[in-house]
Amino acid sequence: MNQIMIPLKVHAVKLEYRRLLLEKMPHGCFRLRRGKRTVVINYDPDDPKISSKTPKFFSAVTKRGKEYAVVITKYLKIKAEYDNLLDLWNSTYCFAPPRVRFPVVNQHSFHEMNNEYFDEQKENLGKYESDTPTYSDHGAMKSKNELMSAELLDHMGIPFKYETELYIGEANKKLNPDFLLSFYEIDRCFYLEVLGMNDKGDYSVKTATKIYDYSKGKYRPGREVIYVILYDKSNFDSDYFVQQVMTAFDSMIPDSALDWGCEDCCTVKTA
Repeated sequence: MNQIMIPLKVHAVKLEYRRLLLEKMPHGCFRLRRGKRTVVINYDPDDPKISSKTPKFFSAVTKRGKEYAVVITKYLKIKAEYDNLLDLWNSTYCFAPPRVRFPVVNQHSFHEMNNEYFDEQKENLGKYESDTPTYSDHGAMKSKNELMSAELLDHMGIPFKYETELYIGEANKKLNPDFLLSFYEIDRCFYLEVLGMNDKGDYSVKTATKIYDYSKGKYRPGREVIYVILYDKSNFDSDYFVQQVMTAFDSMIPDSALDWGCEDCCTVKTA
């Protein structure tokens, strides 16, 4: 699939989240030094003596070297993500990205659907067994539409859990939502239902009942739950799926969270 177009507010949040992480962690790289794998530290917020001019070297087999190796591996991953996001921003816009006021305050929700909630949920709890399951790196899924949804979520870099369990007391129903998505940068998560086979009467009734159950539990469309309605089960619309998910992400970020007062907000301190 082509490059995912990220809405401006989502893009800004993803950039700033990583920029702030990078400011708080040691910077460095790995290299061979005298034939040994070495961790090079050229910035450490807890040690002002370390800089690009006065780096520190640690053998990767020592206790301190192993500790730094874990940190630098994480640093390099986040830095690569940041650089990719910044390159995409600069190729899309002619102005610097804004700062973001964290924590991002969302509209009032009746449910504490945050990062802690996401981490606590167990997956693969659905009881229904499909006659034609699909198999992939994501495990067994009930339909091809769910499989393609999982692959797209993976491509977008969105953490998800498949078929968690949700009890809605107001409806006295226990549901297994298709997906639980994490928008961890703003400490939010929400459900995603992929609704296909709407040409079948029985399925359409079940879909309508499920939507009604969500509404009784005050799970709002576009806030706590997203419905992706696929009218043609044989032609999965990837662009429509991405648009629905990204629009929901974007709507969760109030305009007031962005601070446009900074002249140069795209500089990461790297040594």
